[in-house]
Amino acid sequence: RGVPQERRQNVAEFLSSTLVQYCPNKADRKSQWSLIRGQLLQDLRLSEEVVEKLHKADQRFCGSADLVLARLRGTLFYDKSACKALDDLSTFLKCLRVWSVEEHIAIDVLMPPSDYYYTDLFFQIYSKEGSPASSSHEKLLAVGGRYDMLMENAWDNTHKTKPPGAVGVSIALEKFLPNNPSSDVGLPRIENSISVLVCSKGGGGLLNERMELVAELWEANIKAQFVPQEDPSLQEQYEYASDHDIKCLVFITEAGLSQTDLVKVRHLDARKEKDVEKEEIVKFLSEAISLQFKNPTIWS
Repeated sequence: RGVPQERRQNVAEFLSSTLVQYCPNKADRKSQWSLIRGQLLQDLRLSEEVVEKLHKADQRFCGSADLVLARLRGTLFYDKSACKALDDLSTFLKCLRVWSVEEHIAIDVLMPPSDYYYTDLFFQIYSKEGSPASSSHEKLLAVGGRYDMLMENAWDNTHKTKPPGAVGVSIALEKFLPNNPSSDVGLPRIENSISVLVCSKGGGGLLNERMELVAELWEANIKAQFVPQEDPSLQEQYEYASDHDIKCLVFITEAGLSQTDLVKVRHLDARKEKDVEKEEIVKFLSEAISLQFKNPTIWS
């Protein structure tokens, strides 16, 4: 607030190339402010008052997601569009808590979109170099975000359906590779393997429970996916399985989780299904996948 309209693009690009390449509340970022202040005042001709507002925004509204979200709600309670954006962020963080990664998420109000077509939630991904106990340096690895508006503008209006949601990401592959391009990178070969789709039936979609089960399967090195919707219909889940060539489906229900502690495993090609105790699902799938689901005894 306070940045003249005609200078906002230049200020956003400047902050993106200097300040926002560092994670919020980190020493590297804080040490940049004396240099950034001078350039904002002299090169971009912002007033002392506006520069001070930007500095305070960096101190107060950039950092731990839960803390910053609470501060933003208290500050922007009167703005309906801002509250809607904060609700989306809150929902996003709620999902990440299921995978216990929310502590690694920061909100940065000074981060501009990396491309013009990102009109909704956008993000940056960093990796830490050095041991967790030491002072580690962050390396920017990827940027991305939602570009639903671009899809809507390009969508053929003769279609009766709405355009699909869209998320894009750009990955800096050179940062994953060694400095010597002639050296043996030693990247693991990706083998074809069976993937599992975790589905829900009723219960309002059971999003958290689907995410928890997917994480459990990932932990056991089982490829698993779920339809990224809060409450997908059975048809939508079967269509997702067909689109992604997934033959093994695991169904969870509210009654199964709360009463019988059973999940249903269904294989579309084998046309077989079996109720399995939830605590045994990893063992069952591991054995079934190793046998390519072809041994009839696994269904007995």
